[in-house]
Amino acid sequence: MKVLTAAMVMSAFFITSCSCSNSDPRQGGLFSYCPSKYEQRIQNRENELAAAEAENAIENNKTASLEKQKAQKQKEVSNLRRQLKAQQAKVDKSLKKVKDKQDPEYLAIKAKRDQLQKRAEQIERLEIEAKKKEIERLRNELKELEYEADALSRL
Repeated sequence: MKVLTAAMVMSAFFITSCSCSNSDPRQGGLFSYCPSKYEQRIQNRENELAAAEAENAIENNKTASLEKQKAQKQKEVSNLRRQLKAQQAKVDKSLKKVKDKQDPEYLAIKAKRDQLQKRAEQIERLEIEAKKKEIERLRNELKELEYEADALSRL
């Protein structure tokens, strides 16, 4: 009888321990192993990996696009810088033509040109968009100075 009771208890234990649980299939030992749950866990991990790889590909595309935009903006800034230097050279050329180097107008234009040149040198520390705006503003100021210097040199 005791053997029969012990056998029934043992069989009940084995029957309950063979059922699949929702927990981690690696826990619980040999009797709690459930192939379907293990396969489901593998599938979930593969889905997570695929989602992470897709997100990584999207981020890589965004990065490439931003790098391309950055290169384009840097090229624009270089062109604007070159134009600014050309305008500075024109102003310098006009100022060299002035005969009276002590004329207050000449001195004011020269001081303003020097100030613009200093600000142009400070542009290097700015961000690309800010650089473009500042260079464009300086170009406009230099254009005005060029007209004034031309007018002064014709006197």
